Amino acid sequence: MKDNTFKVFLTDYVCSLLERTRAEKSTIKVGFDWLIYQIAIANDWSPIRLPFFRQAGDVSAKTKTEAEFGVDLSFLLPSKQELYIFVLKDEVLNNKNWTSHDFDRDIRMAAAPDLKLQGLESVNSVKVVLAYNKDEDQNGIKAYDNLIASLPKKISDNISLSFERWNLTRIVKEVAHMLSPELLPQHLSGQFRYICSQIKDFDYGTEEWAHQLIPNWRNFLNVALQNPIDERKLRLIPVALMILNHYRKESPNSYPGWIDIIEWAMLSIWQCYQDLSDTGKDKEMKMIIIKIWLQFYIYELEKYFLAIEPIFTTEHGFSTGKGGLGITAVNDAYLAYWQIGRLGILTTAPQEFIVQKKSEHEKFISKIINRSANWIVDCLHNNPAALRPLVDLNHIELFLIWLILWQAGRQEDITQWLSELESRLLIRRVQKNISIPFIESHSRIDLVAEYVAKNRRPQEYTDASSYLLLMILELCFSLSDSARDQLMTRYYNRIVRGVGDDGKSMIENQIDLIGWVPPEDWSERILKESVLDGIAITTGNFESITKEKKPLSENITDFVDEVRNKYPREIRSDIPKSVYILACIKHRSPLPPEFWRGTIFKIKPETS
Repeated sequence: MKDNTFKVFLTDYVCSLLERTRAEKSTIKVGFDWLIYQIAIANDWSPIRLPFFRQAGDVSAKTKTEAEFGVDLSFLLPSKQELYIFVLKDEVLNNKNWTSHDFDRDIRMAAAPDLKLQGLESVNSVKVVLAYNKDEDQNGIKAYDNLIASLPKKISDNISLSFERWNLTRIVKEVAHMLSPELLPQHLSGQFRYICSQIKDFDYGTEEWAHQLIPNWRNFLNVALQNPIDERKLRLIPVALMILNHYRKESPNSYPGWIDIIEWAMLSIWQCYQDLSDTGKDKEMKMIIIKIWLQFYIYELEKYFLAIEPIFTTEHGFSTGKGGLGITAVNDAYLAYWQIGRLGILTTAPQEFIVQKKSEHEKFISKIINRSANWIVDCLHNNPAALRPLVDLNHIELFLIWLILWQAGRQEDITQWLSELESRLLIRRVQKNISIPFIESHSRIDLVAEYVAKNRRPQEYTDASSYLLLMILELCFSLSDSARDQLMTRYYNRIVRGVGDDGKSMIENQIDLIGWVPPEDWSERILKESVLDGIAITTGNFESITKEKKPLSENITDFVDEVRNKYPREIRSDIPKSVYILACIKHRSPLPPEFWRGTIFKIKPETS
């Protein structure tokens, strides 16, 4: 991220910092004095005066409370003949603050240092640096220039005195030159340094990445964002991500690994969002979270898909060619669904933050949706892996394919896609000369891999029930009645019941179509953990809903209405749905059915 976005988030972080770092009972207040200190250390300057006591390990620096004649930090340069004195201010440089926040007084005091201190006998040059991490105006700059013009240019006959001004832009520039874990507050830098070493050594997709790096990263996020939450903690996260990006290993799969790292951070900041109110500072922090989500994560997804577009839309673009035929097919499908899930989020997220219906906004959203729809259609035509769901949890990605095409108004493409998907699932269902087993119900991808590798069904493998197939039947209701009925009949008879077009049984067992009602606290839990409890509801394949013989379409709508009446559930609406979708993907949790039912099935007046 070596572009303007990098500077924006780094500037936001530096601007949010206090003047001094200090530990309080409930939290640590982070100041930009720590950044100036790290800049000095990186340049091999020797500290003479610090506003804090350094402490061992990851213990946060302890504040010095005494005033020292306007001097906040001072450093001796490697030549031992030059002394830099820093005057720090976390205020805007303007005419009002010039006196009320002691800009004038502190610069004057810093310009008259006592050089009789031990080790400063050889100093022949002193530079006083006014460093402020807020903005400025012309009146403030004029006040500064007038003061400097009036001060002497020497301390004594043989010691020169000069002045320099480090504004927010200059501080950011200095910090950007030295992206390292040491820029983070002391209580975080040690743990973060270890994570930087891991991201440099580990490959995404390996056991080390999943079981060492990610748990360490998530623990770091918990510590960095612990209550009470404030602006500085939130703005620290993009800076930490940029440092990790600087350290990440250059390998073919490092880009997806970078996205993976960002996604865990996004879930952490949205957890903070849940605890914030809609007033005062909390409202401002909510806007910071939204900005990070859109301008960091969604921006990075945009860059990612522009970079991999040829792979996404090229024939067999996901093919790795590693392993045997079956293992390759599993790997390719896993990669395809990973990409489809992220494309769905990239398409959905921007739509959730358009608050005014303006023509330019509508054109922007339409452009995003149509671009994604074109990518999806090309992907489905050129990549068989995209038509190869492996586990029941792949219902999330199938839902996102449908959502993109439905929003683009591409009914015919939905029909063709669901038809082709049914044909391919049927081949896997009847198990005739096919190396890929049918969809694993408990979403154990390891069992799928074992089944394929050994060509033998693992004892724990199950394909007797499906939430995914029930969702597909419900998605069919977004089509015309004729297309709906034709597709539903094919899925229900051939895939679910295992009955051929001639009415004869192709398979002994039926698949039990399972509905799911999320627990009442689903919204609060899903951002931080996997949510697999709730209520599983067998449809009885619609045979027990009524004694009357009804069309399949009526049975399904009756089932939806019955579940809605009996188990009313509200999903917290102030959290974007794209965030919930990401949480389900990351935590390998099912998506509540109202994500598609809310669009497809009208809620009847008598339904809660």
